[in-house]
Amino acid sequence: MNSISATRQKQLDYIGLSAKDLQLLADHRPVFQKVVNEVVDHFYNHVGNYPDLVDLIARFSSIDRLKETQKTYWMSMTEGVVDDAYIDQRIAIGLVHSRIGLSEDYYLGTYMVYLDIATSILQQVIPDSWHLVIQALSKMFNLDSQLVLEAYEKKEKEKLHQLANDQQHTLQAITQITQQLTGMISELNENAQAISDVARETAASQDQAHELLGELTGEISQIGKMGELIREISDQSHLVGLNAAIEAAHAGEFGRGFEVVASEVRKLAASSRDAQGKIQSNLEQIMKKLSSVQQEYKHTSSGAKRQASRSEELAVFATTMEKLALDLRKLDQQK
Repeated sequence: MNSISATRQKQLDYIGLSAKDLQLLADHRPVFQKVVNEVVDHFYNHVGNYPDLVDLIARFSSIDRLKETQKTYWMSMTEGVVDDAYIDQRIAIGLVHSRIGLSEDYYLGTYMVYLDIATSILQQVIPDSWHLVIQALSKMFNLDSQLVLEAYEKKEKEKLHQLANDQQHTLQAITQITQQLTGMISELNENAQAISDVARETAASQDQAHELLGELTGEISQIGKMGELIREISDQSHLVGLNAAIEAAHAGEFGRGFEVVASEVRKLAASSRDAQGKIQSNLEQIMKKLSSVQQEYKHTSSGAKRQASRSEELAVFATTMEKLALDLRKLDQQK
């Protein structure tokens, strides 16, 4: 057991694996060579009872290839040397099995399977010393199982380290996005507030315009009534003029001057009636246009109010997003 660190030597001492054990195994190398095929065949007959193990082997290798590997492993128990190079090799093999997805249960269970097979065979081959060889072999298997656990733990630490790095990169990306998002949200909030203010002002102006339209409609109605009054006066004037013309005709020569006046009265009445008709026509056109303006106002006013409501909702959303950005920033600071 040359070229081994103090820490590793302490590990060997704890499980009782001594130079005497290694020498005992080395002395029985011919026996191990004699039974190696039988041991490995028994082992893979046992593995064949577990379909998930068979599937795993099929994905990465083959039974025949692994049998050769296991023969080499079996014979390595009799090399008589456990040093740092041996330990590093065992850890490297453990890392490979961890990477391909072999569970710790199966890996550690393999040593017990080997031990049972070895005990059964060696009892027949070396009946006088099998128990000494099995004791030394079990110490080797125990060391290997510790190294396997170390390898798997190392692999898990690598995964955790990679996960931490990924998390770090994710948090850095979140930080950058958060900074950009904060600026965008601030601008969005200001724009939403400005839109909301304009929409409210527009709605208020339209409400005032609606009141003015109502007042204007009332005044136009009054003008319409005045037009009706003018028409009545025109009709009465026409009637008076007609009666005057009749009376002037009865008066003969004395009524000629009065007849001229009566004729002018009738002309004035006709002109007034025509003017009233035009006024009435114009008023009707104005009323139609006012009606259209009022309908358009209602549509625009409703839209302005909806705009104001949505702008307020947008402002609330921006505030929520701003809080989210702040929470993300705090998360990044806590990493």
